[in-house]
Amino acid sequence: MNITQKILQKHLMEGTLSAGKEIGIKIDQTLTQDATGTMAYLQFEAMGLKKVQTELSVSYVDHNMLQTSFENPDDHQYLQSVAQKYGILFSKPGNGICHQVHLERFGKPGKTLLGSDSHTPTDGGIGALAIGAGGLDVAVAMGGGPFFLNTPKVVGVK
Repeated sequence: MNITQKILQKHLMEGTLSAGKEIGIKIDQTLTQDATGTMAYLQFEAMGLKKVQTELSVSYVDHNMLQTSFENPDDHQYLQSVAQKYGILFSKPGNGICHQVHLERFGKPGKTLLGSDSHTPTDGGIGALAIGAGGLDVAVAMGGGPFFLNTPKVVGVK
């Protein structure tokens, strides 16, 4: 088994590892950013859970930084309050870009990361399985539910 297969096997919740077959995997970490996080957290709140079920979930404010009207500040206040209420780490504006900060501060080989940012796979560079997804998928993962994907065909490079 290569590292991808080992990570998938360790995190398998539903299905069987066979290229092309659907599986459900446990997600260890999630990341959201302010442009996509608001909807993800509204969906998470609708689940009625008291706390996130992941090892680590981080809410980053790094995309919608202009404060020209009330919408962005309102979203940022909401994200901070949700983080405090549900045990999510909150990264304030100015701390850095989500995918790079997450890689440097929280990335761990062998872990699974699901993020509502298209650059989430950056964490794959350290041996994690990192996937960008939609807000609902991230919300389900924060609630402890599986993330569904088709088992990839893994190609070795020599």
